[in-house]
Amino acid sequence: MKKLIALMLVLTLTLSLFSVIAENDPAGDLPEGPPPDRTFGTLSMLNMTEEEYLALISARGLIGERLGVGGPRESEPPEGQPPEGAPPEGAPPEGQQPKNTIVYYDTLDALLMALNAGDINNIEIYQSVARYLCATNDNLVIGASLDTGKASETFAELVQNGINGNDFAFLMMEGNAALRDEFNTAIAAMKADGTLDRLVKEQIDDLIDGGEIKPIELPHFDGAETIKVAVTGALPPMDYVAADGTPAGFNTAVLAEIGQRTGKNIEIVVVDSLGRAAALASGTVDAVFWTRTSSKAQEGAAMTEAELEAVKAGVQASITEEEIALMDEVNERFDFMAYRAADMPEGTIVTEPYFSDVLVPVMLARETPQSK
Repeated sequence: MKKLIALMLVLTLTLSLFSVIAENDPAGDLPEGPPPDRTFGTLSMLNMTEEEYLALISARGLIGERLGVGGPRESEPPEGQPPEGAPPEGAPPEGQQPKNTIVYYDTLDALLMALNAGDINNIEIYQSVARYLCATNDNLVIGASLDTGKASETFAELVQNGINGNDFAFLMMEGNAALRDEFNTAIAAMKADGTLDRLVKEQIDDLIDGGEIKPIELPHFDGAETIKVAVTGALPPMDYVAADGTPAGFNTAVLAEIGQRTGKNIEIVVVDSLGRAAALASGTVDAVFWTRTSSKAQEGAAMTEAELEAVKAGVQASITEEEIALMDEVNERFDFMAYRAADMPEGTIVTEPYFSDVLVPVMLARETPQSK
């Protein structure tokens, strides 16, 4: 019961700035029936074991099955398409679950090479990165996503963001609380005065629309303290380091602004995904770029049983019995309570988030349903 309440809580409280749309299936021509066996690839920066990530994929698949995958469907199926609910040719027998495999990669280049080589069927990446990759590579497309045009649109968005939503922040050791507070003050001010919105537009949206990633100069203050921040450079245009080692992209712009507002020198250190926590724990760096479940999801931990029951009652009053049952099924497949705790290494603290996004699949264009 407590797990169900926690999931309801996050679905109620977690609202992302980004909702997933069916970018490569506007006509809703995705095949019906159970999907085939697939191998997913993702960057090893989501702080989950393979088993936990497969549980996430399973829960998301259930959501897609119940709420609709791809764009809104026509009342009648397109000519040559099977009727609504009919399995496609060659689909596994009813009730047979597909076998999914997850493979972690330390760099984006390795991930894309595996996709092109056919070692994996698709990659799991943040939507902003997916949009950038597809805008700069005609051979890539964003895969299917939730049909947010259905009658349960609000619920679909809540479920999708509750399960797939991540916040971007900076992770530090507990002894660095003063630095965390300085970062938080700067981030709050950037949100309040519109600077963060401007940086999102300039360093993410404009680049996705055809702009060029340019180097960003970090401010320098003679005699000031230097803060070393680890980044991976593996999520363009958000977390990006050029081939010559020059930092650029959204995260660098955010750090440059934080440095300006705190009066501290920021030194960027490139570390692969698996090495970030170790670099932080060893003192090699003072902070690392980090992704975690939505900060709103953490609010339930401080609530009393009575407060959680009140949240549960409010959720149940606003959604259908079918949707309540779906939440229960999702919770059976995916341990959200464990997921919520898995992304905070022992002895660490995290800043307030400065960006949020959702995970979407990216695949080769020839692998899409339309191309088959």
